Amino acid sequence: MDEYTPDGVALPFEETIGPILDECAREILEKTPLPLLTPSIIPFEGVIYKSDKAYIPVPSDYVRLYEIKFPLWKKSIRRAISTQDDEYKIQENEYIKAGYSRPVVAIVTTSLTAGDPPGKYFECAKVLSEGAPTPIALYVKTDKPENLNDILSDPLTWLCASKVLGIVNQIDAAKLAYDQFTSSMEGLVIT
Repeated sequence: MDEYTPDGVALPFEETIGPILDECAREILEKTPLPLLTPSIIPFEGVIYKSDKAYIPVPSDYVRLYEIKFPLWKKSIRRAISTQDDEYKIQENEYIKAGYSRPVVAIVTTSLTAGDPPGKYFECAKVLSEGAPTPIALYVKTDKPENLNDILSDPLTWLCASKVLGIVNQIDAAKLAYDQFTSSMEGLVIT
């Protein structure tokens, strides 16, 4: 770090690298193929069933969806859509909205009970009401860089190096480090 720091500028290691490593770990978790990640169970406390939909509270340490599958669904959902997605907008059409063979999971911010502040929920359609068997519900949670899978250490190092080099205005070196990050992420898909 001393080699890239301009004269007279103090750049404490922990105060700079620590937050960047955390940010990079989250970015790695967002981009890594799902089979290389360890999922966590989505807790089912506070689930609300309403109008053929289940509303599951989104955990505070949520990064991305790993899998949700309710008992009657013909397939698992591995990507949560947003309310701006065209697929979400067609849910208002009764002929082409979600069903057991074409389920939908969206992340919505809404207030489901009168007087409660709006919260973030996984809106799962179409589901049976309460009393049905518990579904499979898994997500990828935020984690510390040191807890990531060992196979992700190379991409994490290159991404962090790219960001640090960018901060200290070493643009060409930052671009080279980012290119290395990109190629190391491509290598994950091949393995």
